[in-house]
Amino acid sequence: MNTNIGISDDHRKSVASLLNMLLADEFLLYVKTRNAHWNITGPHFSELHRFFEEQYEALDEVID
Repeated sequence: MNTNIGISDDHRKSVASLLNMLLADEFLLYVKTRNAHWNITGPHFSELHRFFEEQYEALDEVID
């Protein structure tokens, strides 16, 4: 089944490839941010723990 949305097959494949790379980058950032959230130590633990939690929750919404 072909769906005509006004974009050629080559352009759709190009866009899909770029979106896949973006999703992979966003997911990696999510994993690293969540890791930082769970492994943060030091005098600013509380503030940074909350900060990283807000960040990974926002990233979770983006990649979902």
